[in-house]
Amino acid sequence: MPSEYQAIVPPGSGAAKEFEPDDPMELVGVPIPETETQRVVDDIIVEYLFMGWTPRQVLFMFRSPYYGATHAIFRQKGDAYIRERIRSISEQWRQGWIRGEAQNG
Repeated sequence: MPSEYQAIVPPGSGAAKEFEPDDPMELVGVPIPETETQRVVDDIIVEYLFMGWTPRQVLFMFRSPYYGATHAIFRQKGDAYIRERIRSISEQWRQGWIRGEAQNG
């Protein structure tokens, strides 16, 4: 390992860890149960709206094959479904419901 890398990475940080085929910290994707798809879609949309993305940017994320999970949902549910969920949640956002300002009812 080059010395300049050692100066940046603190000892014991795990950043320079050797590859292990059975690494328990490896990222693993899991399938979403069909019954949970709408909730997952809604949560993803809310998350990206909170980060300042526009509805158009969120739709792009679902349409783009470079975003594997959201694109798989897009292929499964279709453009009209995703557009409607984005529209509905964006409207709730504008009305203040997501921030907790509107009354449930």
